[in-house]
Amino acid sequence: MHNSDMDRKELFYSFWNCWLDMKEEIGNAYKRRDPEAAKMMDKAIENYLAMLGSFLPIDTGSSASPIEPLNGKERLQFIHSKRAGHFAYVQLDALYTEAMKKTVSRFAMKK
Repeated sequence: MHNSDMDRKELFYSFWNCWLDMKEEIGNAYKRRDPEAAKMMDKAIENYLAMLGSFLPIDTGSSASPIEPLNGKERLQFIHSKRAGHFAYVQLDALYTEAMKKTVSRFAMKK
């Protein structure tokens, strides 16, 4: 792996680890019916978007991230509009997991 690939991998895992830290806290907030859950979801969405952005193709000028899950934009719109509800949290977790699988696959192909 090239140095830039290693940097990209470390950056990706920093976003992933941030999600894992937030995931438990958000899940507990929903269980308590804490209204702060929606604000926590906003931070988790920002982290997710930054994670996708870290994989934008540099040389093509494309705005599509190669690790974005299928129907990612539509699903994210749903999550954002329903972020006070538990199902939005479940859906965001699914997006993170799908992006993680795509990323791991990309890293494996570059070995």
